[in-house]
Amino acid sequence: MLTATEKRFIKSWEDQRQGGRTKYFLLYILAGTFIGTIVLSFLSAMFTAGFPENLWLIVIASFSIVTIITILTWFVNEKKFKSIIQREIREGMEKEADPTR
Repeated sequence: MLTATEKRFIKSWEDQRQGGRTKYFLLYILAGTFIGTIVLSFLSAMFTAGFPENLWLIVIASFSIVTIITILTWFVNEKKFKSIIQREIREGMEKEADPTR
């Protein structure tokens, strides 16, 4: 039996993965890099008391961090999605085999 949390996860993940892995990666890596660059620039400015001199270093660091997080998130969510679906299939087959359940 699916919990409410699992139902929400399945619905949202099906929507996310609908366009495929490439579109997912492209969207989240580009948007995340932009936001990450802003955040890292702000943090750098706070600690160096001025505008960061190595903006390209910040962009590259942001891109790298966001890419790793995006790829890991995709694979973790896919694994969770598949395990929930397999569990539900297995439970459905058990119910069909034993109707008194």
